[in-house]
Amino acid sequence: MNIIFPKKLYTPVIPLGISIKEGLEILSTFGAPEIEKTGDDMSFRINTPEFDMAIYEENAFVKSVWYDDPLGRIWKVGKKRKISLYLERYGNKEDWELRMNNGWMDYYFNEKSKAAMVYGIHNDVIRFNVWQRT
Repeated sequence: MNIIFPKKLYTPVIPLGISIKEGLEILSTFGAPEIEKTGDDMSFRINTPEFDMAIYEENAFVKSVWYDDPLGRIWKVGKKRKISLYLERYGNKEDWELRMNNGWMDYYFNEKSKAAMVYGIHNDVIRFNVWQRT
């Protein structure tokens, strides 16, 4: 039933802002991370039968965490529940604000935790980023 209407997440928690060494230790418990470099972005990715995920590095710290998690994917209400569970993982749910939807992505911001989440609507993928207001 969790695959249709998620009650909990099975992907690992990798806090934003921890050292990349700590992030890689957590990621490595699920397999050997593959290194990917796109422009200035350096990421470390794992693919498992249950989910795929990656962490992005900046100045030896985890700046982003990306999840491709199939939980809830087959039902609109399940997707909504999964998004809620991920938002709760990275801050108090009531502190998150959906600020923009461009038809492809939903952009959430959390002023208190200084984090942002981008939800890819069509591919059902999630990316959390360290965010600082300038």
